[in-house]
Order: sequence, then C-alpha cells, then structure tokens
Amino acid sequence: MSCDAERVTAYVDEALAPAERAEVEAHLAGCRECRDQADEERDLRGRLRALAAPPPSPQLEARVRRSLRPRPGAARWLLPLAAGLVVLVAWGRGASPFVAWELSRDHDHCFGQRRLPARVWSSDPSRISAWLEGQGTTVPVIPDGAAGLELVGARYCTLLDRTVAHLYYTGGDKHLSLFVVPGPVRSTSREMRPRGNFVRLMRVGGTEVGLVSEEEESVDAFERALSTTVAREAGTSFAAAR
Repeated sequence: MSCDAERVTAYVDEALAPAERAEVEAHLAGCRECRDQADEERDLRGRLRALAAPPPSPQLEARVRRSLRPRPGAARWLLPLAAGLVVLVAWGRGASPFVAWELSRDHDHCFGQRRLPARVWSSDPSRISAWLEGQGTTVPVIPDGAAGLELVGARYCTLLDRTVAHLYYTGGDKHLSLFVVPGPVRSTSREMRPRGNFVRLMRVGGTEVGLVSEEEESVDAFERALSTTVAREAGTSFAAAR
C-alpha cells in the first residue's frame, strides 16, 4: 500500500479487518512518516484518556443528593443509578473546550504534513458538498474562500469520539480548517484558543461547524462568509418559492 493517513488512523483505532491490518503493519515497517503518525496518535489517545474528569457542578451534586433520599423499594437501584449518572456527566466528551482541542489538534496534524491528506481535491464548493453528502454528511452552504484563502479539498478525520468532515482552505502560508461536526457539543464557550490556534464553534443551518486557523482574522472572515452565504441561499430559495 502507499501512504494513507486515514488507514493509519483506523489501524490505531483497531478498526481494520485482519487482512487490512496486516497490510498496514507491513507498510509501517518500511515507512517512517506513517510510523510517526501512528506513534503520535497512540500518544494522543493515551494522554486524552488520562485527562482528569471535570468536577461536577454544585447544582449537579445537589440534584444527586436529593435523588438519594430514601424511597420505598428504590434503595437497591437508586444509588448505582445516581452514581452512573454522575460518572456519565463527568466524563462526557462533548464539552465544547474538549471538541475545540480535538479540532485544533487535527488542524495541526493535517496541515503539518508535507502534502495535505485530502481524499477529494477541488476549489468548487458544490463538488466538495456533493462528495460529502454522498458519504452521508449533511453540509451547510460553504464558501469557496475568504480573506485570501481558497478551498482546496476535503476528507474525513477521526477524532477520539467521532468522525468529522474536514475542509481545507489555504492561501500563501495561511491555513483554515472548516469542520462539520456531528453529534452533541455541549456549549460552554464558542470561542477558544487551544494549542495556539483560534477555534470558533457555530451553528450554520442546523449544523455544527468548527473553524480553526492560526489567524483570528481568517476565522472572523469565514464566520462572516458562512453567514452571508447561508443568508443568500435562503433568499434565493424564498424567491424561487414565490
């Protein structure tokens, strides 16, 4: 096989069939770049799993204490249930700071490679959208560029708890990632700066979108471009319906 960042990620996640796994292992034996990727992803997963659980809020503790008051016939199952709920909330991975950190890390990983690992190459938003929708991803109306950055391609990237559509924009030495993020994102903050990158989470047409760049101006420009593009599309649809 040739270098395939996506298959290396699937190998680290133990998501490959035995035959594919053997093929990737044979490739890793002779490819230092892919070995480095695998080692980095294993290290990342280990560090993420070692993160301390966020402390539950005082309100959560009070609710659990109230729920633990004795009730006839409930004592046997109420305590394990309440304990399980606390653990579930504390270890939930959908908090926006955690999602932002993962998106920032994936932005650095992809743009840090000698060649972007896109699976589809195009500067045409409609072609990129069609490819993603063919994979089952609902995509908002996306811009072809902003602030001197232009769309160049896309792929799917595997995070710790979900797989996201990752659209690449470049212009000179500047980069921006537009992520389509499935699944729940518990919003505690919409603007963050993990790993030195500017990250902004926003809802676009009912879809969660993440913008990541080294430049805050690029993130601002794409937020405006997304809002303008969606508004223009809505106006066109309204006019056509009349």
